[in-house]
Order: sequence, then C-alpha cells, then structure tokens
Amino acid sequence: MIATWCFIFVGVIRELSAAIMLFTSETKVLSVLIYDLNESGDLAAIAVLGLLMLVITFSVVALANSLRGRNARRNVAVG
Repeated sequence: MIATWCFIFVGVIRELSAAIMLFTSETKVLSVLIYDLNESGDLAAIAVLGLLMLVITFSVVALANSLRGRNARRNVAVG
C-alpha cells in the first residue's frame, strides 16, 4: 500500500493540468508558480523550486521505504 501511495505521489507532484484547475488568485500551487516564473524568465527561482520539489519527493520516498523496511523486519521477527 505504501509503494502504491509513493507512485501516486510522484505522479501527482509533477501534474500541471490538475494544478492549473486548483489555482486561485490567493493560492498558487508549485507547478503553476514554476510555469509563471518560466514565462518571466527567472531561471534561478525555477532552479530553486525544482530542487525543492526534488527534495520533497526524495524525502517522501525515503520515508516510505523506511516504513516498508521496518514493517518487513517486524514481519520476519514475528514469522
């Protein structure tokens, strides 16, 4: 179940079309913000936000892997 959630999370974090529908004047989702910065030509800000997305995605996947490993060790100890 955790692996499935990770696959869904990685796909959703990159989805721009759904993010555009969630966009309002008070809130901007990260992918829409990157798109706007691309239009204005601010490559430094795009790089920082891209790295931020990469770190968030890596952290979630690493957390899921550690939870999976802990559950696997517990199942081996019980079984």
